[in-house]
Amino acid sequence: AGCAGPAEVMRDQPFLDTPVIEPEPRDWAVARLDIVVPETLTVSEANTIKPRADIVWREDAPGDRHAQVQTLFEQALTPVLSQLDGATRVIVQLELTRFHAVTERARYTIGGEHEIEFLMTVFDAETGQSMTGRRPVDLTFRAYGGQQAIEAEAEGITQRVRIMSRLQQWALAEFPRPASSLLQAN
Repeated sequence: AGCAGPAEVMRDQPFLDTPVIEPEPRDWAVARLDIVVPETLTVSEANTIKPRADIVWREDAPGDRHAQVQTLFEQALTPVLSQLDGATRVIVQLELTRFHAVTERARYTIGGEHEIEFLMTVFDAETGQSMTGRRPVDLTFRAYGGQQAIEAEAEGITQRVRIMSRLQQWALAEFPRPASSLLQAN
């Protein structure tokens, strides 16, 4: 350190003119949305604070919870993804690993979290080749509880509404429309 000369101070100098690496725009059109809810995922109907299971869902009548969650994902994401009109046709596959809404007991007392976890892969629709690799996505967010849940339900803001909104917000951020298509839409 004793041999080094003084460092040049560059307080008023502009930033170096280095290239900024922008992510390549995804010029995609979604040919198909595949929502995979493996039958190996466990389901709980227990009305405890946090049941030990992969799927906890109460907003539909008792039935096939795997199919109900798959339908919820499709209803939330299809309207957003169908708006993509890029040049490359893709298949978006989401494989559910965990889906927890809150039970009645949790909803009307302490609340909790909506745990939405899945693996996402995007494939080229023509070749079937993976374009993104398989990556985990965690959209967990706070669930209403107690009086807040009661007031939200009175306004029509159910768990389904909040979860579908969260999925749609994610899809809009994950699959942005190219700027050129936004300009054409205006």
